[in-house]
Amino acid sequence: MTICLVSCLLLTSTSVFPQITPSSGAVYQEGFSYCEITPFIASRIEGKSYRENPDISLADLRYVRIKYIDFEGNEKDGELIVNRRIARDTVEIFYQLYRHKYPLQEVSLIDDYGASDDRSMEANNTAAFNYRKITGSTSLSRHAYGMAIDINPLINPYVKGSTVLPAGGNVYAQRSAEKCTGKYASFMIQRGDFIYKLFMEHGFTWGGDWRSVKDYQHFEKE
Repeated sequence: MTICLVSCLLLTSTSVFPQITPSSGAVYQEGFSYCEITPFIASRIEGKSYRENPDISLADLRYVRIKYIDFEGNEKDGELIVNRRIARDTVEIFYQLYRHKYPLQEVSLIDDYGASDDRSMEANNTAAFNYRKITGSTSLSRHAYGMAIDINPLINPYVKGSTVLPAGGNVYAQRSAEKCTGKYASFMIQRGDFIYKLFMEHGFTWGGDWRSVKDYQHFEKE
């Protein structure tokens, strides 16, 4: 499908998309677009998910606007920041999720949670870029490069031994939909399901396939 260059529309905290000064961007479908990081967006993330560093610049990132369906069936506007290399992948993936009414609790910049991974996960917020290290490691996460997306993290927690993050997702450490007592057990990401195949088609790998830990929310791309 052809992508047209357009002026980027911004998502604000009031879910209004005012037109701003022209910036190089692209529209995939109505409500699904991406653009360069504008000064306004930069002001929202600097000192939170982004800070000056030798690894990634604002020019390497793209602001993504999407629509999604929540667990109550309501249509909502969402926003993410990802690496420019996966911006088109991101709009294509989330457009398909929207078309198939795949429920997402929230899709907000992690900066709305003070760039706290813990707070964002507890809110079941789907998010992407955050310049931070891997949990329990000194190495940078793929999120630090904008190359990873976490989907419904409360329902798809990070599990390492007895450690479950977020803590509120403990019930979903049981990955059998038949045995799990969580309210949204039927929406847990499973190997081979719709969302798994969708990300795989776009060249991502899934944290649920890892051996030493299981990060069921996590999709990343090299």
